[in-house]
Amino acid sequence: MSVDDRLANPHAVLTRTDLADLGWPRRGVDAIIRHAGAIVLPGYSRPVVTVADYRRFLETHRYDGRTRIR
Repeated sequence: MSVDDRLANPHAVLTRTDLADLGWPRRGVDAIIRHAGAIVLPGYSRPVVTVADYRRFLETHRYDGRTRIR
């Protein structure tokens, strides 16, 4: 299943590779994984985020025209 297909399902998970394939540079991927509610399973070293958490994170941090950009 492609990343585009998974983006249509809010319960699907995205890996670091998926986020990079969506165009995020390494620091962006790190920030998303760290702050968007990563799922880390015992015995599995690769964190994932759900599509719903990813979309919520982006919406929360979208520039609204009122705040200052540093």
